[in-house]
Amino acid sequence: MSPISRRTLLGSAAALGAGSALGVLPGSVRRAMAASTGSGALSSVKHVVILMQENRSFDHYYGTLQGVRGFSDTSLLRFPKNSTVWNQSTKGSATGGTILQPWHLNTATTDAQQVGDLDHGWSGTHGAWNGGLYNNWIPEKTGFTMGYYNRADIPFHYGLADAFTICDQYFCSVQGPTNPNRLYQWTGMIDPNGTAGGPVTDNSEHGYSWATYPEMLQDAGVSWRVYQQADNFDDNPLAWFTQFKSASVSSPLYTNGMARVGSVKSAIAADIAAGTFPTVSWVVAPTALSEHPASRPADGADFVSGVLAAIASNQATWDSTVVFYNFDENDGFFDHVPPPTAPSGTADEFISGAPIGMGPRVPMTVISPWSTGGRVCSQTFDHTSPLQFAELVTGVECGNISAWRRQVAGDLTSAFNFGVSPVAFPTGLPNTAALVTAANNEKSLPAPKVPAAGALPAQEPGDRPAQAVDYVFNTTSWTDTSTGRIWFKTVSAGLGAAFTAYTVNDRTYAAWPYTCAAGGSISDYFSAKTYGAGLYDIDLHGPDGYLRGFQGNVLTWSNSSKAHPEAYAVDQLDGATLTLTVTNAGTVPAVFTINPNTAYLASGGTATQLTVAAGGSANATLHATSAGRYDYTVTANTGDGFARRFAGRLYGHN
Repeated sequence: MSPISRRTLLGSAAALGAGSALGVLPGSVRRAMAASTGSGALSSVKHVVILMQENRSFDHYYGTLQGVRGFSDTSLLRFPKNSTVWNQSTKGSATGGTILQPWHLNTATTDAQQVGDLDHGWSGTHGAWNGGLYNNWIPEKTGFTMGYYNRADIPFHYGLADAFTICDQYFCSVQGPTNPNRLYQWTGMIDPNGTAGGPVTDNSEHGYSWATYPEMLQDAGVSWRVYQQADNFDDNPLAWFTQFKSASVSSPLYTNGMARVGSVKSAIAADIAAGTFPTVSWVVAPTALSEHPASRPADGADFVSGVLAAIASNQATWDSTVVFYNFDENDGFFDHVPPPTAPSGTADEFISGAPIGMGPRVPMTVISPWSTGGRVCSQTFDHTSPLQFAELVTGVECGNISAWRRQVAGDLTSAFNFGVSPVAFPTGLPNTAALVTAANNEKSLPAPKVPAAGALPAQEPGDRPAQAVDYVFNTTSWTDTSTGRIWFKTVSAGLGAAFTAYTVNDRTYAAWPYTCAAGGSISDYFSAKTYGAGLYDIDLHGPDGYLRGFQGNVLTWSNSSKAHPEAYAVDQLDGATLTLTVTNAGTVPAVFTINPNTAYLASGGTATQLTVAAGGSANATLHATSAGRYDYTVTANTGDGFARRFAGRLYGHN
């Protein structure tokens, strides 16, 4: 839990500070967007701005946004007994509870803008994660964890997502509170081995001494700055380091990292006018504008609008700037996508036997002349990703980032379309000053209350274009009759990624994490004969909704009078199809049924059948939607529950 001194004392004196931003997104931004050529390359980026806000999860803000992995997602974590991750029990993993699905924090009928914060400490977040089972949210966070907003509640945030690129697989770095996550955003780690004042798992500030990324930039002669006001909600982690605490007021560590300004947006505008806008900067909001519950999303929108106005006040600056608008952690708000975690023993990723992260998904919008058009990027990212991007821009490596993070978290270059002309910024983005006024008027409404039961909402209709991600995974499975084991193997023909296998039914519900290197592979077996009397029910989850499901009975393969079915699918690298191969190693024919499931924005289809002779095989084509999404289940007539599920998203790689 957060120490009382961290928030209570600051919050009691909080004021808006930054003032009201312009109404519609500032005309300077609209003009810049319309005038920008958008052509260029990574070398065109001269300024990287990291604007980190507070304590919101992805589903909590964007679960209903069209075209992202939200409430209509079908690559779901399954719970035992035909339940899914949406069905969170009020007793969590214990028995006897009732089910609470997501419910609407309706700002039209309640004062939901000011919903309070929930437990988001190391213990509570790990407790909700529950060893990867992801089924203990409500006991750790209360029923408010399932509350969400929609477009009507936070229209500015949705407007930005419609204009720029939103990342729907951006995870916070730590299964824990603000300070550890902000340490990742400024330094790339929390000192897991305890060599320089860490490890840091709570909001204490004992005094740390490891090298921060700003110091690395300083040593390399690269300009940098933290923009913060007198009230910075104690959200600048540099202040927790002895080298910054002891810095003289004339040193760059103090002037760039510790000094306060009267107004963040005014300071940015002044630096741009003076030609001193730095290569890398971090923006810290005052308490009331930070979006930390109970601080309101509307006030955060007003602050963000002001920062964008300042950056876009100069055409050349806008044409060379990237803004990463993200959130440090999820507070205690639910998100349905289990975060990637490292296998036990992975270097620099565990503290006292518990994984550091990643933590739940949080919002990230990439705002720049090269990320326009309302697109979605579904590569796995975390708070090391903006630093990895800054490394590419500056040539300065952040040596604190672990090898595991670099394997599974991207550098955000996939979120950009360098060389493509951007779409002009829409003129109708909501008036943030009006949103603040509306939020003020909500104060007379009753506080929201947790309902007895929620109802899974539909996402907005339609899709959004996707950024291409170099994810190419092919998974095969087989049965070892001599040991009674079911095996899988996943091979990457592109980027590396984290995977998790779940034993759902027929044995203890459990999670098994893996790391697949770029161009590498992972494999494992499950002793179905030992633990399930032959039966197995296993799901393998990877990034971007990649899912392979395995069900059946290994004893079938020891029965000479039955067919011995197997199936696998191979990405054809065209963004549209997979080739399904079904095999029968038995002595009698097998009839396979190919069932198109209801995938996100796809209504399923008609089942087809393939008859495969003993010892034979056959192929079929599995078609994805126009957006590359697919979801199929292949069954066989062996009477043992045999099924193989294939779900995910394809990108063209030819």
